[in-house]
Amino acid sequence: MRIFRLAAHVVTLACVIFVACGARAQTSVLDKVKQDRVLKVCYGANPPDSFKDPKTGEWTGPMVDIVNEMAKWIKVRVEPVEVGWDVAVLSLQQGTCDLFGTGLIYNAPRALEVSFVKPFLAKGINVIVAKSNTKSLTKPDDLNNESITIAVVLGAREHETVQRLFPKAKILAIKAQTPLQVIDLVKRGDADAAALPALMVHYWLQIPENAEWGREGFPGQDFGAATLAWAVRYGDPNWWSFLNAYVDWVQATKLSTTLYDSYMARTNPFMPAK
Repeated sequence: MRIFRLAAHVVTLACVIFVACGARAQTSVLDKVKQDRVLKVCYGANPPDSFKDPKTGEWTGPMVDIVNEMAKWIKVRVEPVEVGWDVAVLSLQQGTCDLFGTGLIYNAPRALEVSFVKPFLAKGINVIVAKSNTKSLTKPDDLNNESITIAVVLGAREHETVQRLFPKAKILAIKAQTPLQVIDLVKRGDADAAALPALMVHYWLQIPENAEWGREGFPGQDFGAATLAWAVRYGDPNWWSFLNAYVDWVQATKLSTTLYDSYMARTNPFMPAK
């Protein structure tokens, strides 16, 4: 009889622990943010979406502004957390941040690991090549060749995309805090092309000394278009639902479109600080 009673106590205690742990695991970020008034947001350097102002060192960009607008509206403080693209998904999973605020480009492997919020817009990829490059690169399919080396940021959307679209090419993936590092590989002759978001390519070529030796690989032929969205951890429907409702407001007011147009017209993150 004592054995049965002891077993019953063990089962009861296990149930209590399970319920308590389950309750903690299911605590929504939304509740935590409302209580602590702090929102931890991961950012990766990806102009113009998010980048550090060379004058102030502060994070700026359309995605940063959209986060800050939300934080101001719900009266919470944003705590920025800088992360590399190779650990973007892991940062969310481990709880380093409550939201990946730069915006992640959707792809199926990422969607298996994190929960995407409604997209803000779609973005394509293009490449920077040296004007002196004698290889015939006139359309994106020309990259799918054993003699072509493509430089990418390790873990970035471009890394996955070029591997999938151009399986014959050699992929040179490096861990980088700034996309300028992959462009340097092209300038040194270590790679034939640096794959980057098309908007970033346009920014970079606005600088005269860059345009002297480099060019856009495929003008008007962006490839790998995919939606751009915030991401959160799986298993938090309340937080995910709140963010989706906010994105509905952003889209209805055309805030994201207005911000991107404004940044493209008045800023260039690659210009030297004066």
